Amino acid sequence: MEHQFELPVAYKGQEYLFNGRLATFTYGYRFYVDINGHEIIFERDDEGELRAILPEFSSDSVVEKGLIEAVFNVFKDLQVL
Repeated sequence: MEHQFELPVAYKGQEYLFNGRLATFTYGYRFYVDINGHEIIFERDDEGELRAILPEFSSDSVVEKGLIEAVFNVFKDLQVL
C-alpha cells in the first residue's frame, strides 16, 4: 500500500517541499522522497538504524549529503523512522 505526502525541509536557510510516498510491506516500510529529481529511499537497516539508499548518480547531478541529513532530521522529529 502506498500513501503520497509532502515533506517540508529547512536546509541552509531555505525551505523546501519535497514530494514523497510511503510504501508499506508485511514486515516494514520505506519512504521514497524525490529530492531535486532523484528518488531517495529512507528505511531502517537490519540493526534498526536509519539509512538512505541513493540511486547511482552521474557526476553532474549529486544530492548534497547535508540535504539528505536534513530529511533524516525531519523524519526523526516526526518519529516515523
